[in-house]
Amino acid sequence: MASLVSSGIGYAFTTSFLALEVAAPMQTVGALALCVLMLLTGRSPFRRYQRPMWWPIARLTGGNAAVAVLYPFAVQRLNLGTVAAVVVLGYLSVGFKRIWLLRATAWGFKHLCGRALVVGGIVMLNWPLQGGIVGLLCAFGSAWCVWNTVTVLGTMKDHGLADQGATFANLLSAPVLFALVFLLQGGDWVSRELFLVAGLAGLLTLMLPVLFTNAALRRISKLDVGVMQSLSTPVHAMVALVGAAMGRLPSDQRLSFPDWAAILLIAGAAFGVSSLREPSGGALRVGTQTSGK
Repeated sequence: MASLVSSGIGYAFTTSFLALEVAAPMQTVGALALCVLMLLTGRSPFRRYQRPMWWPIARLTGGNAAVAVLYPFAVQRLNLGTVAAVVVLGYLSVGFKRIWLLRATAWGFKHLCGRALVVGGIVMLNWPLQGGIVGLLCAFGSAWCVWNTVTVLGTMKDHGLADQGATFANLLSAPVLFALVFLLQGGDWVSRELFLVAGLAGLLTLMLPVLFTNAALRRISKLDVGVMQSLSTPVHAMVALVGAAMGRLPSDQRLSFPDWAAILLIAGAAFGVSSLREPSGGALRVGTQTSGK
């Protein structure tokens, strides 16, 4: 839960600056802090990687650079809760092929129903669009980046280098973002205030969530961690509500009662899907047989 609150507050800090400008220092500080954390725990990202690792690292570098821009951009045009709701689709897309193949089983059917409810909640939350199409597209782009991250981390884990590879990819994404912002904006965007706020956002959105999540994984199962992460939508919406009430965030970060109903539907469906335990292989085979056999 601390991880969810930390990332929500971090992205709330980015609403006062242009997304492209805040992304570079935010990613740099977060990546450097994560690198220090890895070094202190004996998992140095500076090592010789075998050839099969370089494609996942390149994919993660591009995805991390993209989400560092897309997520703040979407938050500024929608709000924290809405963007977090759309990003839930990224998490729920992982392993969807297997779920679809097992759609005839009770386990697969429950997964599909839960995902359908999440999609319905997202439609409720964003209807009518009222000019938020660009922000919504950026939110969907962020969801893809999340799917990409989880998928690539699975590949890196097969090589036993998930933490090191992810840290190295985050470090590589920082100069990519700086090159992009200097190319498009020149040097006039640089300011002390921007770097201070973006640096703090980087710690809250990158380093601290990794620290908190790893601490949780040492105490509870991956399934339980996934269940807690399904609550990201209401947590981020609450962060936005508190920030707006304190005058720290624009008033459009507040959500109406129907929006909160959609938020709770999305969180409830994601919570239910994340709580499903996969049955044994034998049970799945029995479940897929026709009644005539």
